Amino acid sequence: MKKDSKLISEHLDKEQNRALTSLLNLIIPASEDGKMPGASDIVFIDYINNENLLSLIQEGLIRIIDESNNQYGLEFSALSGAEQLEIVNGLKRELFRFFTDLTTQVVQCYYQHDDIHKAIGLDARPPFPKGYDVEEGDILLLEPVFLRGKIYLD
Repeated sequence: MKKDSKLISEHLDKEQNRALTSLLNLIIPASEDGKMPGASDIVFIDYINNENLLSLIQEGLIRIIDESNNQYGLEFSALSGAEQLEIVNGLKRELFRFFTDLTTQVVQCYYQHDDIHKAIGLDARPPFPKGYDVEEGDILLLEPVFLRGKIYLD
């Protein structure tokens, strides 16, 4: 679901957007051969449709930016990859929920994107109505389930 960019601009400023882009590149970098885009190439922020998650992301980014300024006197996005990883690793316990939720959302967004489907050899389409072929199996394998009878409440 696409989000209104107005909601996004209300939550993330330019420095936070740059920090998020850097984090996305750490989570899923682009392949060296250019065949697989990185997570920052798929407009992750448009995927977020939950204002609570957006607020959690903003809070985590603020903490990361503060730590970057305290340790290096630089914006997070201006640091080398090794320095960015050092900050992330140092904040993993403190920002556990942030990193867990962010990583989960990034992976879900990434593998739902049409460009990624094409890059890994899948059709960029929903499974239905065209559908996929399902091999016919032996229906008798379900007999024990049928013979077990009803095990749920009405």
